[in-house]
Amino acid sequence: MFTVEFERDASIITTLDDSDKFEDVEMVLADDGTVYLRQFDDNLDEFQMLYMSYQQFLDLIAAHQSPEGAYRLELNLK
Repeated sequence: MFTVEFERDASIITTLDDSDKFEDVEMVLADDGTVYLRQFDDNLDEFQMLYMSYQQFLDLIAAHQSPEGAYRLELNLK
């Protein structure tokens, strides 16, 4: 299950683990082109966060279905 929320300066996607073994993961797509991935760590009692560019995020999505190798993703923004 996942939710999608629109805020003034970002879109927030939250995915919930159906098996309830893992904490929710939030992806924040900010209007300035940055992407934040975060998940709450109960042991540390805080969020663990990854911070990356939108290009890096798209690389990760494309890599998921790619065979082994090195690639450069070119966007067609027409």
